[in-house]
Amino acid sequence: MKTFSRRQVLHSVGLTAGTSLLAGCGQAFDGSLAQKAAASDEPPKNNSPASNGKLRNQWRYVQLDPAPVAAEAYRLMPEGGCMYGLFAAVVATMSKTQGEPFASFPVHMMKYGAGGVGHWGSLCGAINGGAAIIGLFECDKERREKLIAQLFSCYEAAELPGYRPHKGGDSPAIPKSVAGSVLCHVSAGKWCKRSGSEVGSPEMKERCRRLTAEVAIKTVELLNANLQSPCEFAGPSAEVKSCLSCHGKELHDAMGQMGCTSCHPQLSKKHPTVPSSVPRHLEP
Repeated sequence: MKTFSRRQVLHSVGLTAGTSLLAGCGQAFDGSLAQKAAASDEPPKNNSPASNGKLRNQWRYVQLDPAPVAAEAYRLMPEGGCMYGLFAAVVATMSKTQGEPFASFPVHMMKYGAGGVGHWGSLCGAINGGAAIIGLFECDKERREKLIAQLFSCYEAAELPGYRPHKGGDSPAIPKSVAGSVLCHVSAGKWCKRSGSEVGSPEMKERCRRLTAEVAIKTVELLNANLQSPCEFAGPSAEVKSCLSCHGKELHDAMGQMGCTSCHPQLSKKHPTVPSSVPRHLEP
């Protein structure tokens, strides 16, 4: 019987591994492995109308009463922020009558939206949570985007918050402000300037709790209406239309529908006059 030294065994294994590696490299160069990788990135073949229908049935929205949802959003907001408060309130309310899959939804994931996403002051967590709820229930792209657009445009233009947390409206009102933007740092900054309160103060925290509850009401109202007929969005404000008429159609250097002048208040003398935003009411 022939014996092999440890050196011979390792040498043999090394040759085998090297041959396999070179064979793999050869396949990649001739495109066969690349084709397999590309094929693995293709969308699942079950992404069909039938599977979409199953998804709609699994995460089917049923009409909710906005008042208890708002109260729950107000209660939950301090536990994880505005996005969490709104999203968890809707899911918790749905789970009371629908059970699963809502009862076991990992709502803690929405805590990332606090303070404009990880306290970066970007997209307001309340409308971020509202958009997430809309995305959960509305699979149709056009209807989903119109619902989100209506929610965001109302947030930009309305005087908020008007929500009164206690039963019977016996809680005192607090100052309101118009954000003119969907950004947390703009919205909060304008409210602080209007109210005279500091960022992070108890007064501002109460404002954000009430704001979360009020956006929850609007989100539920939009979804309730969506059960009857598609949402109709009137389109961006006159200000945004004016800006996009050049920057979108001619210069191709801007996109979106959010208010422009909250971030671009100073324009060059050669810049055409931008009309002020047309106030939009909270009603859809």
